[in-house]
Amino acid sequence: MPLVESGGRPSDRRAVRRAGYTGDFRMAVVSAKQLSSDELMRRSFGTDSHVTLDCCCCSFIVKCFCPSELTANHKARLFSILEKNMKEFYMNSSWGWNGSAKFEELFATDSRLLLCFLTNLKTCCDSGLHDVTPPLPTSPDEPCAFVHFRFEVDTQRPVLYCYEIQLLEEVRGLKLGQKLLHILYKVAAINQMTRVILTVFRFNYPAYTFFTKNGFKTDTSDPSRYGQSVDYAILSRLP
Repeated sequence: MPLVESGGRPSDRRAVRRAGYTGDFRMAVVSAKQLSSDELMRRSFGTDSHVTLDCCCCSFIVKCFCPSELTANHKARLFSILEKNMKEFYMNSSWGWNGSAKFEELFATDSRLLLCFLTNLKTCCDSGLHDVTPPLPTSPDEPCAFVHFRFEVDTQRPVLYCYEIQLLEEVRGLKLGQKLLHILYKVAAINQMTRVILTVFRFNYPAYTFFTKNGFKTDTSDPSRYGQSVDYAILSRLP
């Protein structure tokens, strides 16, 4: 089953960022950043509470939060999922693992977080892909997946930058990751972002494959386009 973790962002963007902060680009990003979580959901989906996702074996709701709206328990839960999924990849990368820095990045003021909660476990798989409905050891109060994104200006473009898309192992293989990406596409399009962009470790083959299968291609800011040899890729696609 595919993993769907992105790899955060490069810590040093000097080699790949040639930012041109023109007024038009900045205004789209500033406008999106000023929206509250409720306003963002209302503008994108016509609701200020949640988005419902129906998967083959279960149903989920997805809610949007600013870091200041999260409880300490939710923050601990999200970081635990991130650390479990990604710590080894970071330790094997040129970046290394810095838990404190990652925590600060995840819950920075500009961050937006989509939290996914299990709402219904079906008695059988709608698609026939699973002979038995997989056990999902998570309560309705605990997020089983999340997305960390921000609105940014990147190389003269207003973009939605996906820092993380993390799923518990128990909810992989249900096309949940793909459905979460589609939420990002709509949020990006409605808020006039020109690209959805992310960073993924090249050696994280399941994640890299997942993103390319979902239409992501090497971005113009990727260091490999300029002769640099790095262990991560910057991918993007139209919303």
